[in-house]
Amino acid sequence: MSRTTPELFTAPVFLGTGFLLVGLAIIEKALNIMGFGLPVISVFPRQLLDWALVLMILEIAITLRQIAYRLDANSGPEQVDVSAHTN
Repeated sequence: MSRTTPELFTAPVFLGTGFLLVGLAIIEKALNIMGFGLPVISVFPRQLLDWALVLMILEIAITLRQIAYRLDANSGPEQVDVSAHTN
């Protein structure tokens, strides 16, 4: 009995949003240094970075889970050799 997982391809959503938040945090911090700010953002730049970090960690966890399921599904009676060098 093999386990199957739905193909969740969330990379464009989570990573794209995370990088967008990082970019907004950098722009907001630069504007704050000059004494200005973005009117659409009402949080501190560090909060934007925290949100971006959460999204990226979630995407890494989902991707690692999919890799583990694929390795488990591909490994039948024989073992998969994942070593870098074989002698």
